[in-house]
Amino acid sequence: MKKILTITIATLSVVAAAATFSACGGQQTDKKPGTGGSIETYVMEAEYTDLDGVYGGGHSSEASGVNMIYGNGTQAEKDLGWSNGYFVAFTHKEGVKLTFVFNSSEAVSNAVIVLRLGSEMGNLTFTPSSFEVSLNENAIDYGSIVLENSPVLSEMKFYDKTVATSASLVKGKNVLTLTVLANDLAGGTTAGPIIDCVKITTSAELTWTDKTDNPANRGSI
Repeated sequence: MKKILTITIATLSVVAAAATFSACGGQQTDKKPGTGGSIETYVMEAEYTDLDGVYGGGHSSEASGVNMIYGNGTQAEKDLGWSNGYFVAFTHKEGVKLTFVFNSSEAVSNAVIVLRLGSEMGNLTFTPSSFEVSLNENAIDYGSIVLENSPVLSEMKFYDKTVATSASLVKGKNVLTLTVLANDLAGGTTAGPIIDCVKITTSAELTWTDKTDNPANRGSI
């Protein structure tokens, strides 16, 4: 499955071509200046990743697998800026890892990677020592990610954070992982960012398989 939209990141200037889109959805296409080729922004939803074997923690409870998904996919939730009306919470535990597996039609060295993240643990600043972003087993030195607090999950606000502007994708299978490392950001205990989706802008064609039945397979949140 591929889900795409066109956005402006860094020096990429994008002109709308057609279609409607939400915070992380929809489709538009633009031509990359000087190449004649098109660039597209592909959106991979956190709630549609393989969550089997992922064990998370929250303020005062724990959840694992698909039960880490929050939201009901309603239009009201989409209007809040939640991609598809869902996101992955319970990330406040060392070792929580989300894995995005996708295929690229060609090798490129200038892909832009954006994470859409939020916080429920106060105003937080993540660095590679507290939250690792890795592409094909190579950690990305993204500097820092600053997130403003949302008081409750039901009012979660998300922010697009660029972590790479010249990422190298290989032809064929690529793996992007987001891993919460031990930290003391939550008053001395580990905190992770709330994860909505990942956006990759590239001239290559990306495809992947979504586990779209994940939300329906949850128990009670």
